[in-house]
Amino acid sequence: MLPDLETNPIAALTDHPILSPADEVALIATMRAGGSTATAARDTLVRHNMRLVVALATRFQRRAGPHLTLEDLISFGTLGLLRAVDRFDPAKAGKLSTYATWWITQAIRRGIIAEGRLITIPVHLHERRALQRRTEAQLTVQLNRPPSAAELAAALAWNPRQVAALAALDADAESLNAPLRPDEATTERGDLIADWRYVPDTVVLATMQHRELATVLAACLTEREQRIVRAYFGFDTGENATLEAVGAAEGVTRERVRQVIAAALAKLREHPAIQAFRADEPA
Repeated sequence: MLPDLETNPIAALTDHPILSPADEVALIATMRAGGSTATAARDTLVRHNMRLVVALATRFQRRAGPHLTLEDLISFGTLGLLRAVDRFDPAKAGKLSTYATWWITQAIRRGIIAEGRLITIPVHLHERRALQRRTEAQLTVQLNRPPSAAELAAALAWNPRQVAALAALDADAESLNAPLRPDEATTERGDLIADWRYVPDTVVLATMQHRELATVLAACLTEREQRIVRAYFGFDTGENATLEAVGAAEGVTRERVRQVIAAALAKLREHPAIQAFRADEPA
C-alpha cells in the first residue's frame, strides 16, 4: 500500500533498515505464494526501500518545476517501486534496490512530464527537448560558449525552426492573477488583457434579436411547434436537444419531431423578420 504522506513525515519514510538479500528472497517467495501474508510481505518490501525512493526523488527536485513538491515526487517514485516489487525476480536481477532504481526513476520522470506543468505537452516532445539540452551542453563545452541556433540545429540534424519551437516549451504558463510588478499588488497581469467575452454592442444586439425571434415564433407557430423548435435549437437553454430527447418529452417518435421542425422552419422562412435576418447574413 502507498505510504500516507500526510500522517507520515518524510523522515519516517526512511526510518527503516535496508533488507539483506536473504530477507528480500524470503519476502518475495511469501508474496508469490499468495495467501493472507502476501500483502504484508509486499508492504514490508516497499517500506524498507522507501529511502531509495526519497533519495531519487530529491535528485529531481530542481528539474520538477514550481508546481511539484518533494512529496509529489515521492508519490510518483512509490508507484515505480510498487511496479518493481511486483516484477522483481531475485534469481535474475540480484538486489531489489538495483532493479527498482530504473522503475522509480522512470516513474518520477513520467510524473514530472504529466503534472509538472500547468499546460502539459506530449512525452515525445519532452524527450526531444531533453536531447536538445544535452546536445547544447556538449556544444557549450566544445565551443567554450553557448552554441547559436544554427549550430545547435546542425548538430541535431534538425530544422532551426524546430530548435526554436522546442526551446519555447521551457516557458511555462503564468497566472493572470500574478502582480504586474513585485512592488504593486493592485495591478495584475490579467488587467492588461482585453476581455472579448462581453462586448456590450454585441450583447444588446443578440438580446434584441432573441426577443424578436420569440415574437415571430409565437406569431407563426402553434404552442407544440414552439416547444419543439425551442428545445431542438436550444432557444432557451443555449444547448441543442437531440431528436430523441425532444420526442421523448413530447411523446412522439424522432421522425415525427423531424417532420414538425421541417414544417415549422418552412413557416418561419416566410415571415418578413426572418427574411430580414437572412438578408443580413454574409454571402
